[in-house]
Amino acid sequence: MSIKAALLSKEQGCKYILAALEKYKPWKTEGHLSIGEDANSLSTDDYEFSFSLSMESVPAFIFFEQNYINECNVVVVDDAKNISSLMGNSHGMEYFISDESLSFLISVNWYVIEYTGDIDLSK
Repeated sequence: MSIKAALLSKEQGCKYILAALEKYKPWKTEGHLSIGEDANSLSTDDYEFSFSLSMESVPAFIFFEQNYINECNVVVVDDAKNISSLMGNSHGMEYFISDESLSFLISVNWYVIEYTGDIDLSK
């Protein structure tokens, strides 16, 4: 797919995820991931395979539900616009997305794509 990605070290991943969770305080970090009532939203059915096209071409940090399997795992994708096509091969997977400076948070679950912070996916 010619998408460049890398995995942060466990130490870096733990620090990054902790900072994201402390800043945005999402309602659910396991199960059906959710940011909460103040987030904007899009239907996963309608936008799962296209929402990232409205993002800037900057590195994106992806992390998954924080259970014992995925704890502290952060994947850095070189271009945020590629996330929909990359994750399209993993239909039904739930995950969070942000950038290096944590200027926004996106959660993708089976039903809804929620987003908050300095991002607008409605374009």
